[in-house]
Amino acid sequence: MNTSSSDPWIGRFIGDCRRYYLEQRIGAGGMGNVYLAMDTRLGQEVALKLLRDTLAVSIPLHKRFEREAMLCAALKSDHIVDISDYGVTEEGYPFYVMEYLVGETLGQLLRRETRLPVERTIEIACQVCAGLQLAHQGVRIRREGVVTTSDPIQIVHRDLKPDNIFLIPTALGELVKILDFGIAKIRDEALELTNLTSTFLGTFRYAAPEQLQIEKNIDGRADIYSLGMILYEMLSGSDPFGFGTEARKTSGVSWGIAHTSQMPQSLRSQPKCAHLSVELEAIVMRCLNKQPEQRFGSVMELSAALQSVLPTSLGHTAGFIHSQPTKEAIAPNSANSATDERKPIPPSVTSPSSNRTQTPQTRIFDLHQHQPKQYTPLAHRTDAINSNPTDSNPTDSRRAQQLSQTQVQNPPVEQNSREPQRTRRNLWLLSSAGFVLGVAGVTLVAGIFYLYFLLPQSKPPTQSPSTPPASPQPLEPW
Repeated sequence: MNTSSSDPWIGRFIGDCRRYYLEQRIGAGGMGNVYLAMDTRLGQEVALKLLRDTLAVSIPLHKRFEREAMLCAALKSDHIVDISDYGVTEEGYPFYVMEYLVGETLGQLLRRETRLPVERTIEIACQVCAGLQLAHQGVRIRREGVVTTSDPIQIVHRDLKPDNIFLIPTALGELVKILDFGIAKIRDEALELTNLTSTFLGTFRYAAPEQLQIEKNIDGRADIYSLGMILYEMLSGSDPFGFGTEARKTSGVSWGIAHTSQMPQSLRSQPKCAHLSVELEAIVMRCLNKQPEQRFGSVMELSAALQSVLPTSLGHTAGFIHSQPTKEAIAPNSANSATDERKPIPPSVTSPSSNRTQTPQTRIFDLHQHQPKQYTPLAHRTDAINSNPTDSNPTDSRRAQQLSQTQVQNPPVEQNSREPQRTRRNLWLLSSAGFVLGVAGVTLVAGIFYLYFLLPQSKPPTQSPSTPPASPQPLEPW
């Protein structure tokens, strides 16, 4: 935790009407510092990003920082950090306010655990794809309340890395959000605001080859390359170019040479990675292709391919429409091909009507349904399809297999035999209760009628006021 002596911004109020009070610095990026602040108007904690002092004098960087706030505010997704306010300090430093997230970055997780299980890796990657999908499809940017273009503007992140992927634990599972669109590229000639300098923008370790070559025609496939680097690291705990433990100390020049001219090592050749499927390796290696046209065409296609090889079906994870990838969609480029034979993906992997038996299940976070879903491991779902009858008659064997597939596609619906009994019992209880209440009401009315109208009332004897009271008679002597 920083003190006011080490950071002059801590303990200050900034914003309109001194709205935000900076409590502590919680992070630092290439363009600015992030502070934990208190919104004094709403009484809640927020995260506030402030441009670095050393960069504040640069007008181009000012514009880029302002554009980051504008882009993030336009990208409304469960997988992109939400921006709520923007402003400039009295000294002229721009800042923007975003939701305060409780959790950790993927970078912090990988520095602690090195590698992740296949299921968790694909869950994280698919949610990242969901956030990137919105940006790549495009948004309409407003300036002073006016839409500047009629067509959506495509946005490329260009700095996707583990430290820009935030993991939030929730009761329904792990929620993933993308941070820092500060150097994002707007893919529109009329709104080309990224070419403020001719220098490289991004992180060398995860940058696509076309970024390092300072090409202008950069699209969403550059983010797919960066996500491929992240996938490789999550699964193997290493990098695809053999830097190993020295990867964090490797110079930008070395990374640039590796990305542009060195072929990546096979994923399954890494230590403790031989158990990974050939199909999963093919997907990761295709993301790392040097030529953008040889990668996946979109993050949606990448997400569908990842879900198809997951042992536990993700269904519609991260709000994606589940699509069946073709065999060619995950086939690696000839330059990246391994010696192992590529096996086709079983069609039952992506079948939404697959039979689900009572087996150990995995909890997956479903962002559209907002409730935990139970998914059955693939091995138990394909038993009925892959099992062949032992009968020597080929006709009977074929019929048995067709019947098994029919049962998988159309599972029988269980009839609840107790439902009619429960209905009759409820009707009987309601009738009994109504009868008892009716008898009680009649009895009450009869009692009131008897008390007020039929019960004789005793009246005290009355005396006429004109008749004097009788005087006592004297007793006669005996």
